[in-house]
Amino acid sequence: MAIRHRGFIRAIACGCIALLPAIAPAATKPPKLHATAIQIEAIDAGDVSIPAEFRLAIYERLIEKIRTDGEFQKIFRSGDKDAKGAPDLVVLRTTVSRFKQGNQLQRELTTVTGGTTVDVTTTVTAPDGKVVLTNDLSGKVRFFGENLGVTNDMAKRIAKMVFASYGTGTPH
Repeated sequence: MAIRHRGFIRAIACGCIALLPAIAPAATKPPKLHATAIQIEAIDAGDVSIPAEFRLAIYERLIEKIRTDGEFQKIFRSGDKDAKGAPDLVVLRTTVSRFKQGNQLQRELTTVTGGTTVDVTTTVTAPDGKVVLTNDLSGKVRFFGENLGVTNDMAKRIAKMVFASYGTGTPH
């Protein structure tokens, strides 16, 4: 008789588990944000010691990635006076929170140590200064490649975050 009860209890448990997706509230995606113009500010080193070539490379690659995604009609650089005329301009700011420069030779010999890492906080603000999006991201180069390769990874991650919030399809 105990065996019968176990089978009955198991059947009820399986039935309840099968119904959970129908009962649970559906996970809703946040609505996409909208803007036709973005101004990308220069990378802020904050209190972190990071070589200028890393900050500049992240900035240039980020502009390139945002431009190729094609989501924004206008892309303005930091300090561009024409940006003030854009009706729904958002501003992208990136601040470095941590930088660890690795060793390329060590990385290529061991593939375990010597990685280069950049951590940033990325913020998108509306024209009124209200923060509409913020995220902490990490860029890395772990195995082969120059230390500056981390800048491409970082730009790709920032652009992906922006596209996920503003994009209407898949990046180009």
